[in-house]
Amino acid sequence: MSPELKTPTLSKQAAKNFANKWRTAENEIRDYQSFWEDFFRHLCGVDDTKVAGIEFQFPVKSSTSGNQNWIDVYWKNVAIIEHKSKGEDLDKAELQARGYLRSLAPGYRPRTLIISDFANFRIIDVKLNRTHEFKLEDLPENIHRFEHIISGSKPHALEEEITVDQEAAKLMANLYLELESNGYEGHETSVFLVRILFLFFGDDTKMWEHNIVKQLLLNTKEDGSDVGKTISELFTALNTPIKDRETSGELSKFPYVNGGIFSEDIQEIDFNKKMRVALINAANYDWSTINPTIFGALFQLIKSKEERAALGEHYTSEENINKIIYPLFLDSLQERLTDSWDSKKLLKELRKDLGKIRLLDPACGCGNFLVVAYRHLRQLELELLVRLQELEGKESDIGLDGTFGLQVGLQQLYGIEILDWPSQVARVALFLTDHQENLKLEKVTGSAHAKFPILKAATILNKNALEIEWDTLCDFNSDTYILGNPPFVGSLMLNPEQKLNQKVIWNNHPKSGIVDFVTNWFLLAAKYISKYGCNSAFVATSSIAQGEQPFILWSELNKFDIQVSFAHSRFLWSNEASGMAAVACVIIGLSRKSESVSKRIWQYEDEKGIGELMEVKNINAYLIDGPDVLISSRSTPISPELKVMYFGSMPRDNGHLSKITQSEADEIMNDPIAKEYLRKCIGADELLNGGDRFALWLLHAKASELASSKILKTRISAVRKMRSESKAASTRRAASTSHLFVQIAQPDSNFIAVPSVSSQYRSIIPIAYIPSTTIATNALLTIADERLSTFAILQSRVFTIWAKTISGRLKNDLRISAEITYHNFPLPRISNSLRAELDATAKNILDVRELNRDSTLSQLYKQGNSLPQLQKAHIENDKLVLSIWGLKPNDSDKTIMSKLFEQFEVLKSPTLL
Repeated sequence: MSPELKTPTLSKQAAKNFANKWRTAENEIRDYQSFWEDFFRHLCGVDDTKVAGIEFQFPVKSSTSGNQNWIDVYWKNVAIIEHKSKGEDLDKAELQARGYLRSLAPGYRPRTLIISDFANFRIIDVKLNRTHEFKLEDLPENIHRFEHIISGSKPHALEEEITVDQEAAKLMANLYLELESNGYEGHETSVFLVRILFLFFGDDTKMWEHNIVKQLLLNTKEDGSDVGKTISELFTALNTPIKDRETSGELSKFPYVNGGIFSEDIQEIDFNKKMRVALINAANYDWSTINPTIFGALFQLIKSKEERAALGEHYTSEENINKIIYPLFLDSLQERLTDSWDSKKLLKELRKDLGKIRLLDPACGCGNFLVVAYRHLRQLELELLVRLQELEGKESDIGLDGTFGLQVGLQQLYGIEILDWPSQVARVALFLTDHQENLKLEKVTGSAHAKFPILKAATILNKNALEIEWDTLCDFNSDTYILGNPPFVGSLMLNPEQKLNQKVIWNNHPKSGIVDFVTNWFLLAAKYISKYGCNSAFVATSSIAQGEQPFILWSELNKFDIQVSFAHSRFLWSNEASGMAAVACVIIGLSRKSESVSKRIWQYEDEKGIGELMEVKNINAYLIDGPDVLISSRSTPISPELKVMYFGSMPRDNGHLSKITQSEADEIMNDPIAKEYLRKCIGADELLNGGDRFALWLLHAKASELASSKILKTRISAVRKMRSESKAASTRRAASTSHLFVQIAQPDSNFIAVPSVSSQYRSIIPIAYIPSTTIATNALLTIADERLSTFAILQSRVFTIWAKTISGRLKNDLRISAEITYHNFPLPRISNSLRAELDATAKNILDVRELNRDSTLSQLYKQGNSLPQLQKAHIENDKLVLSIWGLKPNDSDKTIMSKLFEQFEVLKSPTLL
């Protein structure tokens, strides 16, 4: 779609007006162009069709006959529209539109076909093989279908698919609940349910005679007494070659399925009336439009009592899955298809190579990644086969006769899943996807694929992927791709089995208890990449590219001599479903260092938005274009220009000494002894959000004073009691000095205070300059540095960019640390004259804050805040700070980080200074 065209929110009223206006139109030649111009202008907000990339009577040469044809409406990268006079055959028009689609070069084919005869609309999503048909008078209720076509982002389509599949999943959930309430649970019930899903889907998608499963169930007794026997007999028939069956009647109409779906003997279920009703309700649903990608994940939740109310929340959108599949292997295959388009020899070579591909998802869940990847490969082979037939003519020997000789098949797919239920779902989801792709092929070529018996199937192992050798599952070579979405479990959340797995995978590495569970998959993938030259890409929690984890992980990964071949920097991974709690993720693709690849990274300015693609020279462990630096924990600054950062003092006193309110402070001021030790106190909350807080700082108090003051005795006694009753030995030991904070780290001079946690959305991390008389708690980080120039440097865009890249995270907020963030900040030598200038800009920032002292730091530095004086003060400060590294105000964040990494390398290697 043209960038000048904004995505509209399509109006139902405008659609109603349009339908009324055109309800009597009939003649294609006379009216179709005016019809669509009116549609684009008043419904889609397109004032200039040329600017939007819309052309009427677009020329296209037929790839079969070579004749010149004309597409009624071609909307570049959006849709092909084929329009007919009222009452004409829409099926014929669809075949015509599909012919135009195939005749366009691969890079110019939109995913949507729209067929209309004024009175009817048919919208076809070619990619998903989905068709929606409705009448002109029903346009207002269907207008949202055009919104996602125009936007190219599919929000309404996804919502609609999720809604449809949620309804289907609820029907299956109701069936499961009835089974469960009658004592049917566990593995055999899981097998039963996935078989029922397969049968319902087959009933509605031409696997056999339409609705014969439904009719078979309707013919059972209302009390359900014969349902179990009927279904068991059906399962047996489907698993028995026709020549060996002893059945007759309705069961004789069913094919021999094979493929392992019906091979396992399971217990016959004793149905009752309510169970039968739930089964019939599910059978009455139209299963033909179910998307296995969505449905597999939703169906899994049927088994979770805790999550039945949250159907849809764990669906992994195809859009997100494509972020892995395209750069991992599909981009290069599509590029080859385009380059080979006019060469029979090259097309045949590509076709042969498609059959060599092996895809392994070692944490496959319900098989979503494999489903989407398989669909893409089948679509690519279909385009290739049709093009070969076009080039070779009707005498082609490629076999589009029902046997096809397809190179791409389920046997190329491999999955490992630790849980039984999702592994069952994955097998069936892949069978359903294969069937959908065969229907698509039949629709395009006119040749029907032999559906049964199933001769090829995906290999899905119900095993722990961390306890088996992956290369025993399938052949590994340069055509093998490892992909998926391993478990998102933080190091502190591991169960005993996971902890043991992690120790083994990490070979008892002393730091293995710090990294996330997903790192195990990266280490194993690296082993196979190094050994076989395969490629891999995983979704992972963003924490593995931040804080301490990159150093730990890549210290091990580097032993396998691998590189990041592509990456998506931190973004929010969600499913578009309402109520979904998005997770901050990264995608990391890995390959051998010796492999020459065009390195690409998608950077997200808005983590909820669309990533910006950049071609880069190198992608390091922090998913930045820069040298392969690894930043480890440091107890002192790498830069001689900086002083050591410490945590503030830790009270561990239940607030008796450290959280004194204003009214309590007023009371203490009446005590002549206690008032001498009353100090202002500040933690992260007070630094950011203001508020009066006080502490009793008794470091230099005399024993006689502690005994003489009633207020001090009362508070110290409360602290002693709390510490004595603590479960922690260190806290109990501190009961002997109950008048003191358990850890004392108060600077003797004025100091810089930095919050240990700060919102990621602030463009500047709010930092304060604090007098020595104010007590800082351990919720703050302190630097005993009175130089305003240091404050200026830390209160800059440069330090904020560094912190956002290097720091760990607490949920979605920055976790700023002394050891990782600050002590590794690569600050070069600064001249005295520049420090003097920085002193001035720092004072300017503090002066503006003082003028606005009624506003808190959190308010002053809130995202989007536009206080002109403060903005101006920071612009002047940033200009000076940037100059330290030879940077300019208009340099990008990427350029700034690259320069910081370069300086880090210099400081790390003194010989380079």
